[in-house]
Amino acid sequence: MKVDLRKIYRFEPIPSQPDGSLPKGGDVYYECGGCKEVVSSVSHIKVSCSCGNLVGGGGTVEIKSPDQVTPLRGKLK
Repeated sequence: MKVDLRKIYRFEPIPSQPDGSLPKGGDVYYECGGCKEVVSSVSHIKVSCSCGNLVGGGGTVEIKSPDQVTPLRGKLK
């Protein structure tokens, strides 16, 4: 079952870390540049975006193409 997180949260883009890595945290999400779906950066449930670029579960997310990912900060609406 897919949940559209945009119906629950407002998202704002945030910069990557100074070393070029993507930030992580409870309020940090990743938007896939290919399919435009949003996935939590620390997903504890099994989740993936439609194109398979973001695959998460167990508190981690595997990113196949980091250059196609935009980090976002999510706040409840």
